[in-house]
Amino acid sequence: MTKELYYSSINELNELYINKKTSPTEVTKVFLERIKKHDSDLNSFINVYENDAIEDAKEAEKYISNKNENKLIGIPIGLKDLVDVKGKITTAGSKILEGNIADKNAKITEDFINSKSVILGKTNLVEFAFGTLGINTTTKTCRNPWNMAKVPGGSSSGSAVSVSSGLTTFAIGTDTGGSVRMPASLCGITGFKPTYGAVSRVGVKDLSWTMDHVGPMARSAEDCLEVMKVISGHDARDKYSIDLSKDRFNIEKSIDREKIKIGIPKQYFFDDVDSQILNRVNKSIEIFKDLGYKLVEVDLPFVSSGRNINVGVLIPEAISIHRQFLKKSELYTKTVINRLLGGIGVTADEYLDASRAMSAFNYQMSAKMKDIDALLTPTVPVIAPNIEDSYDPNTLEANSMGRFTGVFNLTGQPSISIPCGLTNENLPVGLMISGKLKEDNKILNIAIDFQNNTDFNNSIPKF
Repeated sequence: MTKELYYSSINELNELYINKKTSPTEVTKVFLERIKKHDSDLNSFINVYENDAIEDAKEAEKYISNKNENKLIGIPIGLKDLVDVKGKITTAGSKILEGNIADKNAKITEDFINSKSVILGKTNLVEFAFGTLGINTTTKTCRNPWNMAKVPGGSSSGSAVSVSSGLTTFAIGTDTGGSVRMPASLCGITGFKPTYGAVSRVGVKDLSWTMDHVGPMARSAEDCLEVMKVISGHDARDKYSIDLSKDRFNIEKSIDREKIKIGIPKQYFFDDVDSQILNRVNKSIEIFKDLGYKLVEVDLPFVSSGRNINVGVLIPEAISIHRQFLKKSELYTKTVINRLLGGIGVTADEYLDASRAMSAFNYQMSAKMKDIDALLTPTVPVIAPNIEDSYDPNTLEANSMGRFTGVFNLTGQPSISIPCGLTNENLPVGLMISGKLKEDNKILNIAIDFQNNTDFNNSIPKF
């Protein structure tokens, strides 16, 4: 049973608790021992709250009941170290914030505390969430558990690695240009970026207020849906927050596949993609076809401009957010300070031009999605490179990794990366499913349906 606990789903653990076959305390101890055993190699956690986690687990045991709709009671989780936990340090993976003790909880932290979940600790990340590969020379770069020499993807690298390697049941990441979905793809797990504003960002360190999203990373879309039940909802303190009622998140017992129209983009998303990734994604498209979904080609001639618009908006906003820290420029990692300094010359007019281009882009995408329920694409175009080859921020992989994911940060559409196979070198490949604004539940259920009819998400790395 102990080995199975590492990779048990939220519902499986919940059922074990209800039937008294194990307890939150026992499960928490198993995870803490596993972290002690493996994380010195993986580097997925920055801080582990061992004593607090045990106390939280003991408290959770008082609330276990088959009458509870909340399945997160007693479930071990990791929080990306951008998320504030009262009395704990939030470093954002940087020397600049190494003594930054949070004076209150983030809204999402409160959600998990109220749900009696067990917060194991803070997960590693790219400094200030500003990078695609997962490289961080300050905190030590996370290792991809599928191949320790490979990058895990960024910026939510520790969250992806901790889930993939069985060090936590699920974790929270942030996604500004793909930072939940890229590492999910590279580490062989499921990563969900909700509709913009569906999850409050209060108490989560900003990178770009226009494109930052907070979302769950787990082994399955079903687990992501269970998390979304708890963390979604309007928060008046977050001016970008929207109301996605919790009762909208439910697992559909049957899907009328013939009525769901899935678009396969003609342009961009299948250009300059590694052949092995293309092969696995195309086979997955055939699976959707065989399941009975209605597949159509979609003409998206404008999407190639998305990455430049994403960067054009992100960089000026990041500089504004970091203005207070730039006086300590020597404390930044070389990669991040170079990115920030490289954008200092951006004028207000250039930022406004990018913002206008973003609005025009979103209008076009909305029009194209009018008769489409979802888009199927690769999550990333490249295979995970070696860590030792990735310290230069201008490698092909670094510049290409967010090419597809960033499109849906511009539009704010819900977007999920799910595993769809392995390369010849036994590295995971991700399939991205993206939908209409506020139709998060539909996208999650399409992903659940795919995972119920395949076993890609059950693959486990050997490390």
